[in-house]
Formats: sequence, structure tokens, C-alpha cells
Amino acid sequence: EFDLDFFKDSDVIASCLDNWPTRRWLNSLAVELDKPLVDAAMDGMYANLQIVIPGKTACLECHGEELIPRDVQLAECTLRRRKPEDLLEDLRAEGIDLSLETVEKLFSHGIKTIFDIKYSQADIIEKLDDDLKEVVMDLQEKLKPKMPALQSIASTIAGIASTEIIKILHGRSLGEILNGLLVYDGFNSRFTVVELKRREDCFVCGDYVMERGVEFKVRPEETVMELKKRIAERFGFPDPELLYRRWRLSDEKRVSELGIKSGDVIYVETSRRYMPLPLRIEVEQEVNG
Repeated sequence: EFDLDFFKDSDVIASCLDNWPTRRWLNSLAVELDKPLVDAAMDGMYANLQIVIPGKTACLECHGEELIPRDVQLAECTLRRRKPEDLLEDLRAEGIDLSLETVEKLFSHGIKTIFDIKYSQADIIEKLDDDLKEVVMDLQEKLKPKMPALQSIASTIAGIASTEIIKILHGRSLGEILNGLLVYDGFNSRFTVVELKRREDCFVCGDYVMERGVEFKVRPEETVMELKKRIAERFGFPDPELLYRRWRLSDEKRVSELGIKSGDVIYVETSRRYMPLPLRIEVEQEVNG
């Protein structure tokens, strides 16, 4: 972890991370600090590169739903997949059979999706007993990509990313900066640039959202936990905490008990954003038939 001043004093932020949750956080930080972000990633024989110029080009979240793999998206919506049976079903779809008892043990350690299994951090694995640790390592072996990371692919995308950083530092005097998503296909030695338009309604970099917040409808009878589930599903936040005025909202409370009115703002704290996301609330009134 770096001190915030480290990022504030930087001219460019280079993202060479191996997981989407941290890339999301760094993307939101770059937008908040108005710093160019150079994001490079690879998977086997494929690699991609995107340059984020806050306020001018698309950020990583603008087209996240279309570009991020399904298993990663599901992991980011953990609140709507809280039952061990869900993970059991996902594993069976991958041709893997586990007992419900074993899956329940995984859940007790916060391992709730295939993504969690594939990318379990060392500190989580160390807390498992020997039998469960062996289960996780066996699952990781079965679920790991068929193609390992290749140094040649990494060098290719890293070289292009480094060139883009130099161009940014020299104020475009060395050429135009990449606009869009550059995809490298190592199998066919082919480069493709996918056009990515900045979304005005993006909940990270959209101008309207940054000025007014995201419009979000709530029902008087729903609980805070139900709100969290909908927020997790819509924005892909697995760990949302809701703040209203000076209070952190309790899961069991209902909207009608909180005094929330249309036009009020609720803030969503999550590990996926540097700053809380403001939601401008519209309270849907019950219609008596």
C-alpha cells in the first residue's frame, strides 16, 4: 500500500495488476485525482491496454459489463450469491463435484464464488485447516487457465504501455495517445483497437453523475440489506456500506424508518472505490389499489 501523496505527486499511474477489484479501485482514484491511468492486462496469449484520461476518454468502468468476464462479475456481486448451493452449482457447471458440507466450510471463510477460489489470497488460505487448504489448492489447479502467463506476451504489452507513458509525459509531442482498448492476439499476431466512448452516465467518471450523483429508486418497505443487494447487483460492489447524514445504516432497518426523502443523498462505501458513490434517492410511493 502507498500513501495517498505518492499518487498525488505522480504524473501518470501505471496499472499492471492481476485482479479486477484492485484495478477498479485504482481507476476510481485516478479519476478522482485527475491523473492519467495506463492499464495493462494479459491472459495467456492475449493482452490488452487502455489509457484513461479523466474527463476525456472512457474509464475502466464505462464498459465494464461488456468487457469483464462473467465469473469476475459474479464475484463482484457476492451479496446476491450468498448461498452455498450457488457455489455448488457453479462448480458442477465446471465439472467439479464437492459436498455441500465442504462448500459451507469455504463460505465460512468468505470463499463464495469461483473467482474467490481462483484468486484466494495467501492470508486467507493460511487460516484454513489442512484438509480445506488441500481442497482449495486442488480446485485452483483444476480451475486455473490452460495457458500459463508467457513472458513474450507480457513484454509485448509492457513495451507498448511504456511507450504510451512516455508520450503522455511529453505532452503528445511524440504522437497521439492511444484512444480505446488495444487488444493483442498472440495466436494470430494481430492487434485490434476497440473504440470505447466515454459514458456520461458512468458511475465513476460521468459528468452528470459526478455533479448530481446516481439516481436510485427505493421502496419505503424494503430493508437496508435489500438495498445493499440491489446495489451489489447494479454496480458490482460486493461489500457496500450505506451512509446517510451522520449514520451508517443498519441492515435490518426499513427505508420508511430512516426518514429518507426523495432528493436526499445516500453514500455507498466500498473497497472498489477510492471515494464513496453518491446515490440521489427517489422514494417510490405505494399505490393503493
